[in-house]
Amino acid sequence: MAARYQVDMHCHILPGIDDGSQSMRSTVKMLKIAAASGTTHMIATPHFKERHHNASPETIHRLVSEVQEVADEKNLGIKIYPGNEIMFFSDLEEAFDRGKIQTMNGTDYLLVEFYPDEEFSRIRQGMETVQSIGLHPVLAHVERFLALRKDISKVEELKERGVMIQTNASSVTGGQGFQTRQYIKKLLKKELIDLVGTDAHHYESRTPEMGKCAEYLYKKYDEDYIDRILYKNAMELFQL
Repeated sequence: MAARYQVDMHCHILPGIDDGSQSMRSTVKMLKIAAASGTTHMIATPHFKERHHNASPETIHRLVSEVQEVADEKNLGIKIYPGNEIMFFSDLEEAFDRGKIQTMNGTDYLLVEFYPDEEFSRIRQGMETVQSIGLHPVLAHVERFLALRKDISKVEELKERGVMIQTNASSVTGGQGFQTRQYIKKLLKKELIDLVGTDAHHYESRTPEMGKCAEYLYKKYDEDYIDRILYKNAMELFQL
């Protein structure tokens, strides 16, 4: 079974502004992979890191428009939207207040990551900080955090606190190893995953391929739940 839509809500497809696509040529190749795998919507989420040269929301919007124009010219059938992937830092509120951070398509949702070995207390505190400034946190690639892999109840606690949980498509299909796949299967069984993205950075590795993940999910899990995590949640929450 194929999804009616597929939303890749975490990808580094904008050219030349982070460690993802380095040129429009690379971006086009990534878009073609995404389209061939059934993706219909993408949120471009370039990295935002403290003390780095980060693209401004204005730059992100400009590049989204340029990439959308190319996608339309090539009839790829993909809509692209602006976002950011924020590496959590203590002065996040100030950066947000100064208009430096792009939320998910201008909504009240913010994609946030941490270092893999971050203590759970720091992850929880980071999510609370995001909420304290009036935003809804989305935790990027849940499978990366050692504190959460050790104890699934920590993921449940974050969910109870209003955090949305994202996983990478390659982790579902085994591309990040057997142990990661087993962990994600446990989260899926408990319906703790809310969103799926590719976290794509290139067209040769870490690609924006969603189709294999979608096919596997529909075979193994409840159809209504998979509809929600592949497109319904993203389209509703991020107003796509």
